[in-house]
Amino acid sequence: MHSRGRVLKFTAVMAMVVLALTGFSSGHKSSGRHRSSHSDSDSGGGCSSSRQDHDSYSTGGGSSGGSSSSRTRVLRDGSVRLVSCATRTDPYSTAEVTNPNSRASTFKVSFSFEDKDGHLLSVAYPEVTVPAKGTETVRVKASAALLTHLDHCQVEPEADRVS
Repeated sequence: MHSRGRVLKFTAVMAMVVLALTGFSSGHKSSGRHRSSHSDSDSGGGCSSSRQDHDSYSTGGGSSGGSSSSRTRVLRDGSVRLVSCATRTDPYSTAEVTNPNSRASTFKVSFSFEDKDGHLLSVAYPEVTVPAKGTETVRVKASAALLTHLDHCQVEPEADRVS
């Protein structure tokens, strides 16, 4: 009987350790969605809201009760500004991508091309590597067929970080 009590106690302690190491606690509720555009290694772990301050430090460990000895830097998405839209004389749409992070990163930019009625004609998702705290230009060539109907183009104001 005495041995059975120790086994149960050991099992309970192990269960608590596993829960603590995985970041679960009795009062933990998820308050948002995980962005699917980032890989799991970029998420920083735990629960997150759909809009985070990715440039802040997050501490690992959840509710383990110990001191947080590891600090992980989570990188932010880049910002994008449309410079020019493709024309017949210059068939390239150009955007500037700014990297807010303290290390070089590769970003995916979202270009959309529309006709005069606002109908989507085409999209492009070029990638560009931008140095730390720097800005790089990315260009997308529009085909001759696209140029016959193209009225305007747009870029998403944020570029998803790829690496």
